[in-house]
Amino acid sequence: MTEKPLTVNEVLRFAHHDFLNQLQLIKINLDMGRVEDSKEVISGVAEQCRIFFNINQLGLPKTIEWLHTLKWRYPSYQVTIQSNVDSEVDIALDGPIKEHLERTVSYVYSSLNPYIEQNLSLHINSTQEQLEISFHLKGLWDMEPFKEKLDHQSIMIKNNHYTNEDWCYCIEASKEGI
Repeated sequence: MTEKPLTVNEVLRFAHHDFLNQLQLIKINLDMGRVEDSKEVISGVAEQCRIFFNINQLGLPKTIEWLHTLKWRYPSYQVTIQSNVDSEVDIALDGPIKEHLERTVSYVYSSLNPYIEQNLSLHINSTQEQLEISFHLKGLWDMEPFKEKLDHQSIMIKNNHYTNEDWCYCIEASKEGI
């Protein structure tokens, strides 16, 4: 897959489609008398909104846009994002972080097994001292290990583990002295 920025119209179309699907799910559950299931869907939507606004506090416009559009640009991945952003990140880290995430996600995309669920989990934690983005992909693909390095003096890749069914790593950036 080549990276092609989504237009505003495409983003709005995807967002409205997702929203209507969630409303339909609530309506179906209510029609069937499953009030608790409807409440769970509503809670899930509220949590997605909380994560959306929390991610926006990173202060990294390219990375934020990449995170928000990931599931639409790579629909074969079942994407889960968790975030705990208490502090902005130095804008100088924006391009390298976004580019590394994009390269890793697109690396295995063309060789994904279409009969296996591909789960991508991202956990973002940003404090005044440090930024951590944990990447964990589970599924099945047929690619040699990813060997590209992230070339930035303030960013490190830690705990890199790669097999054809499981890939995890952590992007870490210390905010001391940045």
